[in-house]
Amino acid sequence: MSNKILAITGPTSGIGKSTVIELASEYDILILLCRNVDKGESVKQLIQARHPYKRVDIIKCDLSDLASVMQAATNILNRYTHVDCLINNAGVVSLTRQKTVDGYELMFGTNYLGHFLLTHTLFEKIMESEDKQIIIVSSGAYKYTAMGNHNFAYPLKFNPVKSYSKSKLAVLYFMQELDERFSKHGLNVSAVHPGAVSTNLGKTKYNKKIGDFIYKVFDSFFISPEEGALSTIKVTKNRTLFNGKYVYEGKVVPVEKYGLNYFQRKKLIRDTLEELQLDQFMYLNNNY
Repeated sequence: MSNKILAITGPTSGIGKSTVIELASEYDILILLCRNVDKGESVKQLIQARHPYKRVDIIKCDLSDLASVMQAATNILNRYTHVDCLINNAGVVSLTRQKTVDGYELMFGTNYLGHFLLTHTLFEKIMESEDKQIIIVSSGAYKYTAMGNHNFAYPLKFNPVKSYSKSKLAVLYFMQELDERFSKHGLNVSAVHPGAVSTNLGKTKYNKKIGDFIYKVFDSFFISPEEGALSTIKVTKNRTLFNGKYVYEGKVVPVEKYGLNYFQRKKLIRDTLEELQLDQFMYLNNNY
């Protein structure tokens, strides 16, 4: 029997850290895709203290840098025969307008484009596995804005709520497209909204004071990262039950508003392929 392999982005804090620690017992190899490898080492030590015989590999991956994403994906392609489960967990919130190294708005570039390219590059390895599972961490914020046009242009005007919402609508569309095209080939894909989780999301060196203030004021309304991770953990362990579904706090809920716009979804996927200079949506060999 081949090893069961989990790959997860953003595993060094918040929901991602709680998720990978809880799922460590379910997998033989854990691939931690980290922007900060030192923090990754700390999580690795924590996991191996509880599970001494688990293999935990750290791969540097900055989702806001497409070259870093490609390097991380190439490392996985060279080291592993398959990936049973990919959890696209990492996310960023910015209260100020920021640009990725590739010129995209930070949240759209990180939350959507980085994960799209990572998934595309690893797709064949996922489809060669036994579980064939992808979990995408989304957000109920997808309901707050339409996709619109000019999504790849750096915005002249910046609204943090709309920009974040657009990135989360994009990843929801991504899940829907994956399910529509590949569920018949055995792919199990789900989008998870963990709820309002108390993490460091949104707090950067540029807005630390206002970020700290917001979290202090609303702290009583937040759930813990451990509680927020429960949805992802539940979906991971019940992949066929939640296949193709949008899951909120562990329960399947219907997609609403902008999440139902089929034509905007198709346009986004076409535009993304063109922007990333990809000739097809996900790569599969002729066995499929």
